[in-house]
Amino acid sequence: MFIDQINDKIALKLPSKSDAADLLALIDEDRQELGKWLPWAKTTLSASDERQFLQYGIEKMASGDFWFAIILVNGEPAGMVDLHEFHHDHFRCQIGYWLASRFQGQGIMHLTVAKLETIAFDDLQINRLEILADVENQKSRNVAERCDFHQDGLLKQYAFYNGGFRDMVLYSKLKPSSLSNHDHD
Repeated sequence: MFIDQINDKIALKLPSKSDAADLLALIDEDRQELGKWLPWAKTTLSASDERQFLQYGIEKMASGDFWFAIILVNGEPAGMVDLHEFHHDHFRCQIGYWLASRFQGQGIMHLTVAKLETIAFDDLQINRLEILADVENQKSRNVAERCDFHQDGLLKQYAFYNGGFRDMVLYSKLKPSSLSNHDHD
């Protein structure tokens, strides 16, 4: 079981299907708030649903098209972070994240995203990271801005969820230029 310590209280753990009940309990705590921005929160209703997602993530990770981890705070699951929408030919992907409300406002996501940047840029050889946030999801936008992601633009009616088209803000961060020399042979 992979655990990457970020600091003395925050760590990342690769998920297993046995984490389903703990993650479902977190989702249950914040289902209404999470559901405003993350449609899966409304359909992940049982430990079986969560196990199915974890198995899917594990399989996608093995194929190199996904990377995800549970955020642990003092050994307790607090949320998740992932890399998805990989475009291997273009060395880019998107970051996704969620954190239970009782863990918010402590700088946990800022430190977690910073660690995820290191994993993406150094271990996975990604050149461009992106974050898409609903224009009205100020907490998610704050994470992107505090982590020094550049606001690239507003994507009008880019996503459809909760019965309507949603405007999304696109943020990006490039691999530091001193490290972005890829061997394209």
